[in-house]
Amino acid sequence: MYELKPVISAIVISLIVFGSVTAEEGAETRLLETNKCVECDLNNAELEGAKLRRADFRGAYLYRANLEYADLRGANFSGADLSNARLRGADLRNAIFNGAVLKYTNFGDADLSGASFVDAKLRGARFANTKVDGIQF
Repeated sequence: MYELKPVISAIVISLIVFGSVTAEEGAETRLLETNKCVECDLNNAELEGAKLRRADFRGAYLYRANLEYADLRGANFSGADLSNARLRGADLRNAIFNGAVLKYTNFGDADLSGASFVDAKLRGARFANTKVDGIQF
C-alpha cells in the first residue's frame, strides 16, 4: 500500500496539471465549432484573427486572451472577465459588454461602433484610436 501512494499522487497531480490544459484547449475548440463559450475558461486563449461574429461569451473567463484583429461583430460578452485581454484592431461593432470586467483591456484601433458597456468595469482600459460612434455606457 505504501508503494502505491507516490504513484497515486503522481497520477492525481498529472491529471490536475494536464487536465486543465486540455479543458482550455477544449473550450477554444468548442468555441470555434459552435460560436458559444458560456461561462467557459478561455484565459490566455490565442484567438488572433478569429471569425466569431455573434459569438456568445456570456460569463466567460478571457483573462489575458488574445483577440487582436478578430471579427467579433455582435458578440455578447455580458458578465465576462476580459481583464488584460488584447482586442487591438478587432471588429467589435454592436458587441455587448454589459456588466463585463474590462480592467486594463486594450481596445486600441478597434471598431466599437454601436457597442454597449452598461455597468462594465473599465478601470485602466485603453481606447487609443478606437472608433466609438453610437457607443453606450
